[in-house]
Amino acid sequence: MKKTLLAVALAPLCLPSMVVADTSTDEVMVVTANRFEQSVKNVIAPVSVVTKEEIDAIQAKSLAEVLRRLPGVQVVSGGYGQNTEVYVRGTTSRHLLVMINGVRIGSATLGSADFSQIPLTGIERIEFIRGSRAALYGSDAVGGVLNIITAYQPGETLAEVNAGAGSDGYYQLGGSVAGAIGQNSWGKIALKGEQADGFSARKEPYEQDDDGFKNRNVVAEIGTQLNDNWKVSLQGYYHDGESDYDDGYFDFVTGDFISTPNAQTESSLYNVAAKVGYTNDNFISELTVAQNQDEARNFSDISAGSKIKTKRDVVNWQNYYQLNTDLEFGGGVEWYRDSVSNSTTILSEDERDNTALYLTSIYRNDAGLQLEGSVRTDDNDSYGRNNTWQLAAAYSFLTNYQISANVGTAFKAPTFNDLYWPDSGNPNLKPEDSTNYEVSLSGTHQLVDWRVTAYQSDIDQLIAWAPIDPDNPFSDWIPMNVDEAQIKGLELTAGFNTGPLYHDISYDYLDAEDSSTKKQLIRRSKHNAKWNVSYLLDQWQFDVSALYKGKSYDDAANTKSLDAYTLVDLAASYYWNDNLILRGRVANLFDEDYVAKETYNVQERSYYATVTYQF
Repeated sequence: MKKTLLAVALAPLCLPSMVVADTSTDEVMVVTANRFEQSVKNVIAPVSVVTKEEIDAIQAKSLAEVLRRLPGVQVVSGGYGQNTEVYVRGTTSRHLLVMINGVRIGSATLGSADFSQIPLTGIERIEFIRGSRAALYGSDAVGGVLNIITAYQPGETLAEVNAGAGSDGYYQLGGSVAGAIGQNSWGKIALKGEQADGFSARKEPYEQDDDGFKNRNVVAEIGTQLNDNWKVSLQGYYHDGESDYDDGYFDFVTGDFISTPNAQTESSLYNVAAKVGYTNDNFISELTVAQNQDEARNFSDISAGSKIKTKRDVVNWQNYYQLNTDLEFGGGVEWYRDSVSNSTTILSEDERDNTALYLTSIYRNDAGLQLEGSVRTDDNDSYGRNNTWQLAAAYSFLTNYQISANVGTAFKAPTFNDLYWPDSGNPNLKPEDSTNYEVSLSGTHQLVDWRVTAYQSDIDQLIAWAPIDPDNPFSDWIPMNVDEAQIKGLELTAGFNTGPLYHDISYDYLDAEDSSTKKQLIRRSKHNAKWNVSYLLDQWQFDVSALYKGKSYDDAANTKSLDAYTLVDLAASYYWNDNLILRGRVANLFDEDYVAKETYNVQERSYYATVTYQF
């Protein structure tokens, strides 16, 4: 029995239905895999869906806590509000495309999204595609695509308020309301504020004080169905945050370490998107005009620091056409402009445009055969034209089994800092490129759904600092396309019931190495296992999450070893009545003493409680 069916069976107990990653239930619809809505069972690529109900049940306090439960993901974090690294199938945070409601976000100077500053406010669901998707989305979609969806799903009016508190001075207060406005319109607004005193982010000799954070977030949407074919909507997202962190440097004259007092980061992020959609029996068209901004200011008691800002304007027109019951087409035109600024440094170029065309097609017949093909071309002011493609095939046999294969290319654009930083930028850089292969075997049964995937990614022209003249020991260093990496992996996932317990398990074997040195890439473990268990009993719901991360290294030479560790979290929810929900959570239940990064501390066992009232 699949978990969604289990939830339906227990619906009279006032518990919300839930969808767990990597289920293949017919009812689950996704939009990220091929840029139009389709059932998960018709998606060849591995896809995970996390719903609002699941996020509430596990009582996650950050996006990192959600992502680390998913197959193929390794998260390295220094705690709430601290730097967070996300490795998907061995690729880095820079190789994961992050979107809000289908619009890319992230810093064009750093080359990735700041996962520590993306809160969970107003999220309806998260769709996560593992594997390259550049033939549909362009740069960054090397390891996968993460789409954070806040869009309201039309239905009954929903309203709630919540408050919570926890360890290290943590507390939160929030509320949301969403529903119909008149006969044809809808609206949504969600607000949340949270803060904590925190703990010291880094070990000695860094400053040993509490590094806290404070966040304020707003999600809003308004839309209307103009008639049977046309609808328009406006979606907005705003985040404002402050985080303390530890910093410092060695004085090579005295040999002393100088700690930077009261180092802080102020960050803000917004995304606004206007959408116009047209739908008829076999054709869907949507025009999106959006703007987002990612801004951060670092400062301390001894330095005014700098303010770095990325602004992105986006126009995307995408279309879907169903020719007949077997054949579907999709495609579109996308344009975006990245603009960057730095309050203390003037880059030689601070703006670039990217124009892209993309086309995808899907063929599916009653004999169990499915074929997919996608192509895209990106023309960028800074680094020229890049063409990407993807081919996939799946065949269903013996009713419950499917074998599939996927191959494609992807690229990662150099950042503005890589290209144009004064005296060290390299305007001749080429994008990193990769070729990605995977083959899967999966089964869907009454008691268990499972999938086994083998994959390989060959990444060339990786950007790294290197001397201009390798034979000159005094040569200047600049970013250059010098490194190569080969990543191989095996991914096993399964979901099954044992009585009232639902189990969602995964195991990942990862062989990620530098092609020239044959050393293991930093902070990637070869062995990772996850076991998420849910138990529903009367008005109670219990969730247990166990994560095993194997040995890894904190340096490229593989001399600084990070030991394996296991983390266990426990969450419980009590549905007092139709309106009141009481929740509690213990993170790091067994108070595991572990090291995620060599110089960073991690949070000890911690406790949280939340009260939610739904109207």
